[in-house]
This record gives sequence, structure tokens and C-alpha cells, in this order.
Amino acid sequence: MLRLIAAFRLAKAALLIAAGIELLRPLHIPEWVARFPQVMAFVWKLEDPHRKHLVAAVAFAYAALFITEGTGLWLEKKWAEYLTIVATASFLPFEIYEAVKKVTVLRVSVLVINAAIVIYLWWNVRHRED
Repeated sequence: MLRLIAAFRLAKAALLIAAGIELLRPLHIPEWVARFPQVMAFVWKLEDPHRKHLVAAVAFAYAALFITEGTGLWLEKKWAEYLTIVATASFLPFEIYEAVKKVTVLRVSVLVINAAIVIYLWWNVRHRED
């Protein structure tokens, strides 16, 4: 199970790195993106180069966190379990707020997966003998 969570964290890191790199490129809006008003509203906010660089930096920072968590979990390090518990649990209130504000399959799925990860890791560190 730890390796599955690690793979999930590393996949999220790869997506964030790709997003960060894309944000550092000149703004190009694909035609299919123009069809989604919510996405376009976010994209237009990123027209300011300072804002784009800030969002890219945040994406890279989160990717670094996920790489650290994923690598530690893959190596079955107890510190990585604690780090993942704290990092994931700290975002649960925001995920609950977003899921309640507007219920979507994606928001509820992310909330359930992250809550399950926290519960599993908490149980694991409490019951595993080193």
C-alpha cells in the first residue's frame, strides 16, 4: 500500500512539474481551452508574468514536497509517513470546504482519497513495529 501511495505522490509531482514548466512558457491558449469559461477565467488571471511565475514556483514547491513524500514512502521510511499525514491532513479542511461549496465527482474523490491516505498512514505508523 505504501508503494501505491508513493506512486500516486510521484505522479502528482510529475504533473505539477509539467504544469510549472508550461506556466514559464509564453501564454498560448489552445482552442479547446477557450471553450471552458472557468478555465479561461483562470488563464486570463495568469496573463500577468509575475503571477504566472508565482504559480509556477508554487507548483514546483508542491512537486518537491510530493517527491520527498513519494521517495520516502517508496523506501518505507517512517518519517515519510508522518510527513504525508501532516501535509495531507493540513489540506483536508480546504478540500471539505470546496467539496461542500460545489459538489463534483472530482472534488469528492480527491477528498475521499486523501482522507483514506491519512487514515491508512496513521493506522500504519501506530501499528507497525520497527
